[in-house]
Amino acid sequence: MSLKSERRGIHVDQSELLCKKGCGYYGNPAWQGFCSKCWREEYSKARQQQIQGDREFAERLQREEEAAYASSQGAPSLTFSKFEEKKTNETKRKVQTVKKFFSPSSRGAQKKGNYLHLFT
Repeated sequence: MSLKSERRGIHVDQSELLCKKGCGYYGNPAWQGFCSKCWREEYSKARQQQIQGDREFAERLQREEEAAYASSQGAPSLTFSKFEEKKTNETKRKVQTVKKFFSPSSRGAQKKGNYLHLFT
């Protein structure tokens, strides 16, 4: 049996370690093969594109919302008018209940009348 020493390990070509942009620095797998400088540039570009896209989306939503609001101003909302009607009916019912509570009842007036003739 011969003791032959074998070299184990990962064989990586140096070109695979260099930055993907070819700047001469070494890349990092955590940064998708870019060096730190190129990663910051790529990340900054991607972030600016995302911000611009979000801004355009927000502006479009704002315009759509304003258009929907303007079109709804012409005709009052059906649900809101039903709400107003219900609220008015509830208020009238409460007022009638309070008036009944404080108004003299027909039975109470008869009793008072009965007692008054006793004292006169």
